Amino acid sequence: MTQRMVEKMSKEQQYLVNQSMLMMDSFYDKEMDLLRSFEEEDSSQHSTRASAHYALGLLIRNESGDVERAIRVFHKVLDVQYDAPDEIYHGTFATRPNELHPPAGHYAWKSFAPGTAYFLERTFEKVSAQFIHKLQEEGSLLTEVADPKQLKHLFYSAVNQILPPVWISYDPNWREFIACVCVVVTAEFAELMPETLMKRMDHAMELAVQGSIERRLSDVIPMNTNIELMHIFITHYYGHRLNRTEWIQHSDEQAEGLMKEFEQYDGTFAEFNTTTYYGVDLSVLGMYRKYGLTERLVEIGHRIEHGLWNNIALYYNANLENLSGPFSRAYDMEMREHSSIGVFIYLLLGEGYEYLTGINCESGHDPLIALLGVDVPAEAVPYFKAHQKDRLVQKQFMELCERNDPTSNRNLCTAKAWVGEERMIGAMSGSVNTNGQMHPATIHWQTETGERYYLRLIRREVGEGWNSHLRGVTFDADLTPDSLTIDVELDTAEEIDVYFEIRGPSLRQEDITPALWQFPGLTCTVKAEAPEPSVLMYVNHVEIIYRYVPGTTANKMRFELTLHEDNGMRNK
Repeated sequence: MTQRMVEKMSKEQQYLVNQSMLMMDSFYDKEMDLLRSFEEEDSSQHSTRASAHYALGLLIRNESGDVERAIRVFHKVLDVQYDAPDEIYHGTFATRPNELHPPAGHYAWKSFAPGTAYFLERTFEKVSAQFIHKLQEEGSLLTEVADPKQLKHLFYSAVNQILPPVWISYDPNWREFIACVCVVVTAEFAELMPETLMKRMDHAMELAVQGSIERRLSDVIPMNTNIELMHIFITHYYGHRLNRTEWIQHSDEQAEGLMKEFEQYDGTFAEFNTTTYYGVDLSVLGMYRKYGLTERLVEIGHRIEHGLWNNIALYYNANLENLSGPFSRAYDMEMREHSSIGVFIYLLLGEGYEYLTGINCESGHDPLIALLGVDVPAEAVPYFKAHQKDRLVQKQFMELCERNDPTSNRNLCTAKAWVGEERMIGAMSGSVNTNGQMHPATIHWQTETGERYYLRLIRREVGEGWNSHLRGVTFDADLTPDSLTIDVELDTAEEIDVYFEIRGPSLRQEDITPALWQFPGLTCTVKAEAPEPSVLMYVNHVEIIYRYVPGTTANKMRFELTLHEDNGMRNK
């Protein structure tokens, strides 16, 4: 090229590339030619997905030595692709170079019906429970100090050494993430790449797309929206590039199906109102816009991209600079954590909004986002510049319960939100999702001095984390501008903590009683039909915990929160 790609970019795009690459350069391991993970606590590990994004960033920046480094990194990423046509992980990539190869030869998944993964998991749960019960009956086999939970883990560990457990021994989504990077490299930078690397990349993509299609058709591991969008696009792009007419036909059919569902439910899809995954969705829709090879795919991408932005605008509060809940899937309540939405809004609003792009675990995507740009419909733009008015928002969407029986894993849900000037409330109804990333009841607010807070209701098995799949715990929530009501039902043999997590500065334990919570800027009167709560205090973080004990406490809880502005009730 006569001009480096980054030189053609706006100053906002250049800012994103430079900031992200400065961060990723610091994680580059010269000996391994891979990026150490900045998405995990242990930075001694290497991430193949992050490395692929880094290599793309190197090509965009194209300073001295960048192209040569990118070539080496891509070879290292391609080295760890699984070429195993009969296995369920065929064509995906190891998440780390030192990852153990998944078990092989014991799982004839192609001959099984959709939902096999669900039924296997449920079967193993029952077998595990019966196994432990039998051990308890045989007193000589189970000592008094043996922990049933530890036995359950040992049983599952044995199973996982024979059958390839998804998201434990392999990640099926690495196919789509890395393939999307390869599309951009092929479309934009092929002339910088050696022919040997491009041929190797095309071959790798043939394996990846074939594995992705087999996954989609089998429905053994359902695809959430962000993966579905990527699946359609890589199948479309490589179908045309490799002259695979059956791939083109498949991608066309899948795109039309997604478009139909999106429009049927008023511009929504399964992964609805999610700060984390909306960033991926917008990135992929940018690829439809920029690299789509048919007018129809570009049109579908355009309509979904604009519809998605209109949804984001409805749930966005420019004063709080955040999306309101409820969230169908999210890691964090803060838009600038584990999300790229702030990056897109910066590209839209420009100078003065750089603070929305602070480094987080998604920042490795920023060079790609800068390259793709942003396309926000005119009617949505004012919502990101200033609070438009207090409003009650209600949208329906058809959720995907990825670990449920495929005959009943789609449910019509309602995501209701109150978006006020200084307070947002979210309430989800209709969901039966087992995923801990589903946040059914949320509040965001800020004080007169601008300090920001949030509250969310989540759950966890006692002694475990909240970001897991738990069966038998369902929520149903509703709201008014000044109240939040939640019903919880627990149909499980496990002890469960149902708890409110509140984050923000100057939280005090003495301000939290069973009937009254007094936070800076917000007071909640609480009517709870639930066990007596306990309170755990952390730095800028508090948990109000209601513990369910099977056979001891009722299997239903109800919470009615009435919200008031902080009127000085807190003791100074």
